[in-house]
Amino acid sequence: MNRLKQMFRSLDREWLVRHYLFAFAFYAFFVFTSISQTGKFETKLLFFLFCALLYPFAMFVYESLINLIVGDNVFLIGGFLMLAWKIFRFIIIWFLAVPIGLIGFIYLYFVYGRQS
Repeated sequence: MNRLKQMFRSLDREWLVRHYLFAFAFYAFFVFTSISQTGKFETKLLFFLFCALLYPFAMFVYESLINLIVGDNVFLIGGFLMLAWKIFRFIIIWFLAVPIGLIGFIYLYFVYGRQS
């Protein structure tokens, strides 16, 4: 249990809360639309729940890789294009959150859990 606490403490709290809010808002959208159409809870919503739980860890992996590739360079992109890119990135990473998020979770668990 101490390793999990240390792992979550290693991430910025505001960053983690913001990503969980986005992930669960997207999950709530799927639950609302699925239940209103079928009238029951479908099994695919369990997969979407895992996506929502692992989304911040997938974003940790994504941002770490982008920081490794780009470094401290800044690219200026127009507002509409940047918004479109962020929405596209969110959707892709959210749906791939299970495999990518597990990598991030395991990495944080072993690297930062070892420090406790």
